[in-house]
This record gives sequence, structure tokens and C-alpha cells, in this order.
Amino acid sequence: MTLPVVRSLESQLPGIDCQVMALTTAFRQVSTSRTALRYQDFLHLVDAVAAREWGLYLRDQTHHPDVSEAETIAYLGINYLDLIAQHGESAAAQLYREHGRHCFKPMHFMRRVIASLQPDIVVATNSPRTEQAAIEVACDMGIPTLGMLDLYGLDTDAYASRTTMPDVICVIADVVRQRLLRRGVPPERVIVTGNPAFDGLFSAQNMHDARVFREKMGWQSRSCVLWAGHSEAHTHPNTPAPAGMAFPIEVERVLREHVVAHDGLSLVVRYHPSDWFRYPRHQWHPRIHFSETSHEPLHPLLLASNVVVVQTSTVGLEAAVAGKPVLAIENSPSAQGEFNLVRLGVANPCETAAQLPQRLDDVLRGALQTRATEYAGDGRSAHRVAILLAQALNDPHNAFQVPPLSDVAVTAKLS
Repeated sequence: MTLPVVRSLESQLPGIDCQVMALTTAFRQVSTSRTALRYQDFLHLVDAVAAREWGLYLRDQTHHPDVSEAETIAYLGINYLDLIAQHGESAAAQLYREHGRHCFKPMHFMRRVIASLQPDIVVATNSPRTEQAAIEVACDMGIPTLGMLDLYGLDTDAYASRTTMPDVICVIADVVRQRLLRRGVPPERVIVTGNPAFDGLFSAQNMHDARVFREKMGWQSRSCVLWAGHSEAHTHPNTPAPAGMAFPIEVERVLREHVVAHDGLSLVVRYHPSDWFRYPRHQWHPRIHFSETSHEPLHPLLLASNVVVVQTSTVGLEAAVAGKPVLAIENSPSAQGEFNLVRLGVANPCETAAQLPQRLDDVLRGALQTRATEYAGDGRSAHRVAILLAQALNDPHNAFQVPPLSDVAVTAKLS
């Protein structure tokens, strides 16, 4: 979400200095187009020797290919030092045993980072650890803040319950704004901008790249299925489906067998950026493409598809915004909660992986229509967020001045 906003803001305010701290796997994507900061650039603000020792002790043997070993060690070590500073050694060890890196929120570290950079405005997404720490520290220091909530803002989402919120929260749709208002967020602090991460769905370049992809694969006359899967974090009593990678691998098996048996079909297999490299690569087939998530952008593949299959992936929402029919597998453990894309109006139901061949046939012959969705886009979300930032930077008091207008008026004003 952040990079498109930075580009738009730089085009609106030439000479502005946008410092991007790209966390963990985001660094690879950001650093291809601009200079970015990361944890290891701020080791001088902490006890670097102790941070390295803790980082080496805590690092996982399975290393993500998009994150350097030095950054992994710095990230783990700095966060764990901060955890000790907040809770003491014994409590920090217990928290880490129970929650792993989910217990991190490096308040002391981010205070030093922000004091070092001295920003006029701090912008972050709704991620709960480093980014939330940056928002809380900036608010405490009297620095204006803008937050971007990426998806649904559901009642089970802890975001609306956070005690410190950004001065302005940008959301994807009015339905999300209304959820936040019901949770007590002041109406003047929530603005419908759309999700900047989805702007690429309306890019002429991505549409061109989608056509080129199909031509390169020789799939011009074939229907393309995109399977966007992810590992299941937990089991759920409502379904016998297991946790871990077994569920998405089974879905992939069903889809592969169905596609191989039908010459008019093709398949793109794409797993979550955090663990795509863990999945097995099956024997090559001319109508099946395994997408290396780190090296291949999503939007051209999504635009090249005719139907998208998900569990609860964000890709399902992106597909709906792009006007693609979506099938959500409902016996997925992750689909048992509020992130059920069928109930959210984003996807059509498919009860189990075994039913996918029939449901795909229903979609592709037009018997199953794309569900209406309350989420939309126009490719200008980043521009709207950047306008808010430019307004704050141009204000003599360096603060957001957002009038309590209706969503329609605000959206029109920012267009």
C-alpha cells in the first residue's frame, strides 16, 4: 500500500523527502525502485552486539529467500531487546515461547528511529507490530500520523480496539468506514480512499503484461484458473481440514488433475509471499505455471485469469475488485471465522476441494455469476491518500484538517 502513495506524493510535491522503512519481505520489492531503510540500518541506535547475539539465537533454520540473513538477525535481535526492555528477561522469554514474533512491538526502538529521522508525518499500514509502534510513538511525540487499513475492518479485527489510532485512517470502502464508526472511531478521522495496493488492477501496463503472459504461455484460447493458496495457521472444530500446508496442497492436486484432463484449461499456482518457497514444485506441464511470488507481480497474473480460487486470501478481494469471478473453498479452517469471503460478498461458495471441477465448470459456462461486491476501485487510491498528506504538509500547523463530510463528498473532493 505504501509505495504507490510515496510515488504519488513525490509527483505532487517535487523535492519532498520520503524515507521508506521497508520491513522484512517488503524490502526486496521496494529496493528495486528506490532506496529503502531497514532494521539493520538502525543497529547503531541499540546495543548492536546484544542484538546480534539474540538474533543469532532466535533465527529460524528455514530462511526466507527475500530477507537477508543480516536483516533477519537485526530484526529478531532488536525486537527481542525491546521486549526485554518492556517486560524484563523472564516475561520476555515467556511471551516469545507462547507467541513467537507476534509478541513484538518495538516501542523503544521506534522512538529512537523517529527521533533520528525527525519526520513531519508518519504513515503506516494496519500491521500490528513495528508499524503500530511507529504510530503510537509518533502520536506521543506530537507528530501527525496517517494510517491505511487494507481490508475489511471486521469486529474481530483488533485494529478498531487499539487505544492509539492514527489522526486519519484511510479505508477501502464505505462499509469499512461504517464498521469503524460503530466501534467508536470519530467520523472525521475515517476517509474512504480505496486501497492503494489495488491500483495496479487498473494499470494499462499490467493489462498489457497480462496479455503478454498468456501469449508467452500459449494460453490465448484457454481459460485460466488462478489458485492463490496459503498455509492454514490452525485447525477448526467445524472442519476436519488440517492445519499447515496439507490443505492448499490438496487443492492444488485437484486443480492440477482437472486441468491436465481438460485441454481448454490452464492453471497458475501462486502461494502466499511468506512461504511460497516451501511448496513442492511438481513436474512441468505446458498448461500449469508455478508462480515464484517474490519475482513475479500478482496483478498481471490476476488480470490474465478467468476465475480465481482462494481460501481467505486477499487475492480474492482483489479479484472481485477487478471484476473476476471468485470461488472460495468453505471447508478451509481459516474460512470458519469472519474472513469467510462468501459471507463478505466477495466470492461464490465451493464447499470442498473435491467440488472444484464442477464449480469451475459452472463459472466458466456462465451458470454462476460473479457476486456483487461492496468493494470497488478506480486506480486512484494512492492519489487520494497522497492529497491528504500534501494537505497536511502544506498546513502551517502541519496537521490534518479533515472536514466531517459525507463519504460521497469526501471522495468527490479528493478525486
